[in-house]
Amino acid sequence: MRILFVGETWKGSSARSLCEALTKIPELVVDEIGEDQYLPRYRSLFLRVVNRVIKSWQILELRREIFAKINALKPDVLMIYKGSGVAGSAINSMRHAGIFVVNVFPDCSPHAHGDRLQAAMGEYDLVVSTKPFHPDGWGPIYGYSNPCVCVPHGYDPAVHYWPEPPDVQDFDVVIAASWRPQYETLMKAFCEEMQGQPVRVGLAGSGWVERRNAFPTDWEFAGPLYGRAYGEWLRRGKIVIAPVHREVVINGIQQPGDEDTTRTYELASSGCFFLHRRTPFAQTLYDDQTEVPMWDSPQELADLVKKFLPLDERRRAMAAAAHRRAVPAYSVPSRAAQVLDHVRAGLLRHRDKLNVSTA
Repeated sequence: MRILFVGETWKGSSARSLCEALTKIPELVVDEIGEDQYLPRYRSLFLRVVNRVIKSWQILELRREIFAKINALKPDVLMIYKGSGVAGSAINSMRHAGIFVVNVFPDCSPHAHGDRLQAAMGEYDLVVSTKPFHPDGWGPIYGYSNPCVCVPHGYDPAVHYWPEPPDVQDFDVVIAASWRPQYETLMKAFCEEMQGQPVRVGLAGSGWVERRNAFPTDWEFAGPLYGRAYGEWLRRGKIVIAPVHREVVINGIQQPGDEDTTRTYELASSGCFFLHRRTPFAQTLYDDQTEVPMWDSPQELADLVKKFLPLDERRRAMAAAAHRRAVPAYSVPSRAAQVLDHVRAGLLRHRDKLNVSTA
């Protein structure tokens, strides 16, 4: 099977991890296009403004490159990771050329990333979502009629795996997640619940440094971290908080939120002891008594921190148990094999339909 993969290429990105896992499957021939080479992201205001002005040309250039690669490789499958820069009209053209077009969608809602992606998502031959609630809700909630299956997130062994437990843990509590209003509310409430407790807290992720004045002066902020640095920093925490974005409102309408994130798997493979937001899906992944304790509220979270902070041996034992559970079952290579099973089945159905229509 020949696959053309389109996705981000920076080290630590889920798209790159999946693409690299696919390239290691012997029966596949995989070529790739780095979407971020055509649709770069910038931090400076000036470059963001310039980017906005020229974005339509960047999208056109990406489309041209995809079609050029299709003509050269003659792939059986075009696999696009999320695909914010790929319009539905381009997907239709690819399908009419006989390509089986697959989207791997990693986020909560296909309605949350602009009109282009929302319209395009219904044009794919197959959507492989990382969210367990998407297949059942694909039609009733999101309004699509194309097939949708679920393969959850996973950890990248080259980035997030450590065979040994952490050595030096100089933080009591850490969290690494991009700032969200809900996460700020959580950490403020956690701070109130921990009043009088001498704990060293560290926060990493984009958006937190700008809001450091809202938190105690002795809390430490690391900014965004990527690749191995992300895992190295998390391993410094005796306890890691794993929040989940459960509240999703699109155009005033409530939609299902996350039940897991990449952290759900990365923390276990990194050897961290972590406290995960309680969700029905997370409870199928780990045992909350022997592997990963779970919480619903800031008060329950603080109670768990107070309970486990003095219990060094218990934390180490539970982290080791979660590590055994996750490795290698929750790895990206394992997920890639599952994705490939769905793609093979979908491609077979696709070819059967083509044979019927041309008979």
